[in-house]
Amino acid sequence: MIQNISQWIKNHEKIVVVLLTLVFVGMRLPGTDLPLHQDEYKWPKIVNPAVKSETEIPHPPLSQFIYREAGRVVGYDVHFRFVPLFFGTVNLLLLYYFLRMRFGKKVAFVGGALFTLSYFSVLASLMVDTDGQIMPFFFLLALIAYYKVKVTNGRNQIAWGIGLVLACILGFFIKVSFMLAIGALVADFLWERKSKLTTKDIMKYAGFGLLMIGGLFALLLIAQKVFSFFDLSTAVSYWEHFIQSNRNWFQTAIQVVKALLYTSPFLVVLPFFLSAEKKKELRPFIFYIFFGLIFYIILFDFSIGALDRYMQYLIVPLCALSAVAIVSIWKSDTRKYTKEFLLLGTTIALILLYLAHIHHEVPSLHPKSAWIDRALSLKWNFLYPFSGGSGPLGFYMSFLFLALSWIITIVCAVVGYFKIDFRKKMLLVLIPVAFMYNGLFTEEYLWGGLYGSAPRLLSAVTAFIKDNSDIKYVTVYNDNGGNEIQEIGKYRKRLYTDPAFDINEKIASLNRYKEHYLEVNVPRIDPLSVYRKYLDSCQTIYEKTDKYISAKVYDCRKVNDIAHPSGVGI
Repeated sequence: MIQNISQWIKNHEKIVVVLLTLVFVGMRLPGTDLPLHQDEYKWPKIVNPAVKSETEIPHPPLSQFIYREAGRVVGYDVHFRFVPLFFGTVNLLLLYYFLRMRFGKKVAFVGGALFTLSYFSVLASLMVDTDGQIMPFFFLLALIAYYKVKVTNGRNQIAWGIGLVLACILGFFIKVSFMLAIGALVADFLWERKSKLTTKDIMKYAGFGLLMIGGLFALLLIAQKVFSFFDLSTAVSYWEHFIQSNRNWFQTAIQVVKALLYTSPFLVVLPFFLSAEKKKELRPFIFYIFFGLIFYIILFDFSIGALDRYMQYLIVPLCALSAVAIVSIWKSDTRKYTKEFLLLGTTIALILLYLAHIHHEVPSLHPKSAWIDRALSLKWNFLYPFSGGSGPLGFYMSFLFLALSWIITIVCAVVGYFKIDFRKKMLLVLIPVAFMYNGLFTEEYLWGGLYGSAPRLLSAVTAFIKDNSDIKYVTVYNDNGGNEIQEIGKYRKRLYTDPAFDINEKIASLNRYKEHYLEVNVPRIDPLSVYRKYLDSCQTIYEKTDKYISAKVYDCRKVNDIAHPSGVGI
């Protein structure tokens, strides 16, 4: 059956590409009206020429220019999500084109399917920012041009060379970290020539490299004259805060794990099955992954930012590596045992889905010891919250479902790695598991069918606050709904409960603003904390629950002042 499907795909490529594109867009369309969360809702305010914003985007000017011009078409509101969706759709076609050019139709289709169905790709295609889809767009353009330069000559080679230079410049003008992508291409170029490099060559290429870096930063200086909204000094001061001497390595580890969970175990383990020959052909992707991990995890402190967002750069390389690995495993074993192992994988996937439906506890995110203790004691039937500084608005996933999916995938991968005869069998088992993993992640992000939907609750509670004339100003927990409350003109500020913040300052703020508070409880507030005790002492004037998530409005105008709790429960 699979062989027949493969043949049909090969014979109807144009139809396949159209269908793949329709599935890609169709999966993401329901998410285009999700609430803009935290940093996301700043974008339309900053780039809208009609709004005078006090803040700026601390990156080179092209990203702001793109969103500003796109805003004229889609509007400066929630429809902003159509911008990353557009780039994501184009990236699907560029990835398909590159893989087809380098490895053939099968790899191109598999890579496109992985890019379409991956939850991390879904999230990136809807996140209002640059890391998820806009930077990968220029990386793919540069990658295609780089390979075209290698296989063409004459005028065509010159044309592709100019295209490569332009793609690198434009990518750098999106974000300085695009230097990682440029570095990956340079590293591949030098690696090919490592056996022939002379001292003279090294000096020459080093000179070219310094000239290139100097030229790029000179262009940034010139850009200040072209783009009135861009200030290089603001960008430099922003970059400085990622250089920390007292880095929070624990927070870095948590965010890296979060990014891995988004990525899925399937995309993480499959590249390990690539042969040395295939790795050689995929070197730019491997260099890009390696440089990115060094840059984001070791060289600079991104624990104070949304590290999981920056790790979206992994999606395109991992989809490419995994696609080549899948087709290589499939071709290496021509024996037919498709039905049996697909059925086994489907059964495992359905069991995982059943376990995701059982009752789960919901520990608070802080202190982290609450859910870490549960994880270490194998009490895995609890929900873990997923949210971020640039979105998404929080949603829950079953830790039991996630942990078992990773364990099953790793066990199958280890068996396949050491027993070559089992590789195709293990791949067949893992395909349904991977489909279920990414499918459930996507479903909870978009609809919250199992554990509740914060966006659904937010719509109703915003209407209540808007229509209640007694409510003048609202402090918003975790900024869940901050954009919506701002739009109705009742936003006071946001309340964070992370222990990293100064508790004395937070208590002073609670005592100062005795008014209304909105809590959409993703993540849960520590029941022993001063924040929980404060809100519980207020009058609840609105409450609505959707499965494990609730939305509450508190009237705190008559509560007594609270004192510093001496750190207990904070």
